[in-house]
Amino acid sequence: MTKMNEDVKKVISNMKIFPVSTSTKEGIPNVIPIAFVKVYDEDTLLIADNYLDKTYKNIEENPYVSIYVCDTAEGKAYQIKGEAIINTSGKVYEDTVKWVKEVSSKLNPKSGVVVKITKIYNCQPGPKLGEEL
Repeated sequence: MTKMNEDVKKVISNMKIFPVSTSTKEGIPNVIPIAFVKVYDEDTLLIADNYLDKTYKNIEENPYVSIYVCDTAEGKAYQIKGEAIINTSGKVYEDTVKWVKEVSSKLNPKSGVVVKITKIYNCQPGPKLGEEL
């Protein structure tokens, strides 16, 4: 697993909407905006499944995901790749429900998706563009 540095964590904490990309087992891509994404631990992201449909199905058959994070004011951008695991019960699910309910009592998460980070790439324009962290 790959650990996030403080820059990556800061960019994630400042974002409001996250483009999350999945694909079918045949490789047909799907990208959606997700509001509930956060750092779960140093090598894991947590995604709340409030409205996932195609994304949920894609993760079931192909767990590999990609998430783009950026802070245009700071000029920082990263592509995060990882393996997603859907949790419909247990600690991860309970943590997800608690987190979402703290933000909106109207939302009812169906699952908590953990993304174990396997790679992080620099997406900032310049000489380090595309380099793995």
